[in-house]
Amino acid sequence: MKARFLAAFMAIVLVFSTFTGFVPVEAENALTEEKMKEVLIEVKGKLDIPDEFTEFDYSYNERTGNGRFYFNWGTEDGTESISVNADGDARIWSYSRYTNKSDASDNSILPTYIGEELIPKAEEWICQAEPDLKGKLDITRCNYQTYRKAYFIGFTRIENGIRLNDNSVSITMDAMDGKVLSYSLNWNFEVEIPKVDKPIGKEKAAEKVGENVNMQLEYRLGYDNDGKQKVFLAYNPNQTYVAVDAKNSKVYTTRTYWGSGTDFDEGFNDYEAANDMAEEASYTAANGKTVRLSDNEIKKIDEVKDILSSEEAVNLVKKNKKLYIDQNLTTAKCRLYCTDGEYYWSISLSDDRPVDYDNYNYYSSEWYRASASASVNAKTGKLISFYASTRDYYSYSDEGDDKFVANYTKKQCEKLFEEFAKETDPEEFKAVKLSDTYDNNVYIYRQNIYSGSYDKETTATGGYTLQYKRYYKDIPFSANGISGAVEAVTGKVTRYNLTWTDAELPEPETAISEKQAFDAYINYDGFDLVYELVSKYEDNGKYYGVDKEVKARLVYRTAISPNYVDAFTGKQLTWNGQEYKPAGVSYKYTDINGTKYERSIKLLADMGLGFEGEEFKPGQKITNEEFEKLLAGNSYSYYGPYYAGAVYDEDGEEIDPEDLKPDDETKVTREEACRLIITAMGGERLAQMDIFKTGYSDEKKIKQENIGSVALCKGLGIMGAKSGKKFKPTTAITRGEAADLVIRMMSTNF
Repeated sequence: MKARFLAAFMAIVLVFSTFTGFVPVEAENALTEEKMKEVLIEVKGKLDIPDEFTEFDYSYNERTGNGRFYFNWGTEDGTESISVNADGDARIWSYSRYTNKSDASDNSILPTYIGEELIPKAEEWICQAEPDLKGKLDITRCNYQTYRKAYFIGFTRIENGIRLNDNSVSITMDAMDGKVLSYSLNWNFEVEIPKVDKPIGKEKAAEKVGENVNMQLEYRLGYDNDGKQKVFLAYNPNQTYVAVDAKNSKVYTTRTYWGSGTDFDEGFNDYEAANDMAEEASYTAANGKTVRLSDNEIKKIDEVKDILSSEEAVNLVKKNKKLYIDQNLTTAKCRLYCTDGEYYWSISLSDDRPVDYDNYNYYSSEWYRASASASVNAKTGKLISFYASTRDYYSYSDEGDDKFVANYTKKQCEKLFEEFAKETDPEEFKAVKLSDTYDNNVYIYRQNIYSGSYDKETTATGGYTLQYKRYYKDIPFSANGISGAVEAVTGKVTRYNLTWTDAELPEPETAISEKQAFDAYINYDGFDLVYELVSKYEDNGKYYGVDKEVKARLVYRTAISPNYVDAFTGKQLTWNGQEYKPAGVSYKYTDINGTKYERSIKLLADMGLGFEGEEFKPGQKITNEEFEKLLAGNSYSYYGPYYAGAVYDEDGEEIDPEDLKPDDETKVTREEACRLIITAMGGERLAQMDIFKTGYSDEKKIKQENIGSVALCKGLGIMGAKSGKKFKPTTAITRGEAADLVIRMMSTNF
């Protein structure tokens, strides 16, 4: 029924456009089934999209270049996904792969691959994705990212043995399995590359730069490694950009040119092609790889049939009589995107009439160029949002002092907007109340006959911005509502936006009182007695806001952040509603320098693991509780002191932190340390199997239930004999030894 109505409606629109002279917009890069299928086949011919990535979705942007496809594949269980950004020629501009699957290799903090092993693999992958880059990549960066256990590798474009730093490629590869996690291409394929056989030389170029640059000696403010301020003395050039032409010695001091001058075309070295231009690369899967389109990919291609064309979506916006559409908005660009399973057209309308900058006058009506944008449901045609620019100035000399006339009052504009909102979003409008109304001013200028310039004469109200806030049981919901604006000359809607969520709203009956909330808030960290500086400013006749006087005062001040209070518990919340937990401490110790375990202790500290206080006490026997604390935090060490992760048992259930604390302060023996380590690594059941032999001469002294753990720690290289062939299972371990054991455990694949 809806489809039949929409078809009839569109027929009326087309007939109406015949009488109005309106010509439907033709998108330069219109989305078609054939185009999408062609690009998808080409992309899959270049990349390895595993068969298990059966879920498929996409969006499309007509505005960028020759069109951009955003393809997304995912596994059925949602644990992995791949995203690709490719243009209409199947040139791949970006790639990303995400996984949240756990892997045994994740227990190791040491990479399987080092950078020099991954660089050639990275270059091979890049040239497979974009063959035109072969032989034009120069390695510039190769950094190990501890938090991702990955290498970030960067290449710069090289032509004729010379870098072109404005073009680059970056790729991130997993240091454990070598898989590509992300790829980004920044490259200009159309620019002509000049070749200079006899450049002027570095020495001569330096002389030319010296003629155009002055060096300035200055004191500068910086910070040391401890975050403390420091002052240093330095020279810096008065010009940060100076370039010398390698062929004709011409000096350039800008890379940006404006207007219709000839500077851009003059002085550049002549283009000399090093070789004849190669034939344009073919984008068919000519490499022999067989590409298969999955059922989901075919399904998404078929869905294009049910989506309004960009022309139809544009027409629905432009023919809406209640919207403010400037008559000069003749160009439209559209982008198709998907949100929560719904497809939408993002529409941009523009006035592309040329501007005569040689006779430019801001106040002239001839200079103004309109613009508008809208979002439309691609299947139903429903308007989601709309924005249109309006003129904010008028000129007496150009248009006459009676040119601007407001035909609608504030109340009339409110009524017109409410009628439009009720028609567009009837259910949502029932739940909102008008909260604010703002005047939208226009400025009227007159020419100053003495100076030839323009002086502001007066302002007038050119329209009204209206905001409607959502309420539930008389409680405002500021994040939801309807907003927009109406132009006072025509009474047309110039802006409209609905912000709404379908999520269930908590019932307010059991909320704490206002006083209880304040009592909770004022007890959060951040309310302190402090000195603060207060400045006094003045207008000295030339500059406004010049420092006149600065004083210090002692105050109690609220610097509480975040400042959200849970309405039911009184707990402090972050901006996204989660319970706020202060960042972990940064451990620094005064008693570890030069000790055997200094490096292990510092590594733990860098990962946010350690003990409170200025002393680590590496020679002190560690308690069960202290050792469990180090073990409980190791799985989340890559996030350092900013993340307090949960601990899970072998069935995947989260363990209550209270259950991790022992009932006593018992010292940890060597055999108990092995048991705790293997348990933390998930090998408790394996260790209980009656198959292990340790090989130690004092194995009989090891408790039977701990033999498997001791044998595993020996085999994994975590803990060995104490002296000779003796393990000494009942000897208590120290804090320093415990730190070393945790580092060894984290460096082990198990």
